[in-house]
Amino acid sequence: MLFEILKEGLFWAALGKPSEVMPFLRGKLLGNGLSESSKRQLEWLLDELERFYERVACCGRVEEKHVRAIRSFHRDIVSVIETDRA
Repeated sequence: MLFEILKEGLFWAALGKPSEVMPFLRGKLLGNGLSESSKRQLEWLLDELERFYERVACCGRVEEKHVRAIRSFHRDIVSVIETDRA
């Protein structure tokens, strides 16, 4: 589900609305009882993701390299969440 949300954000970005999905992501990911350390890591990742969406917006289209980058963001976010719960 997270990957689909990240990918949807990619398409919103390509439509020129890069920040449409960020409030939802921030609320879901940062409001789920993570440690302060994990929250800081996630905040940094989400800031990077938002900048990435802004770059995609400048491009105006979704390319394969963008989808690969989203997979990388997904892996990193899941890793922080799983490490926190371990």
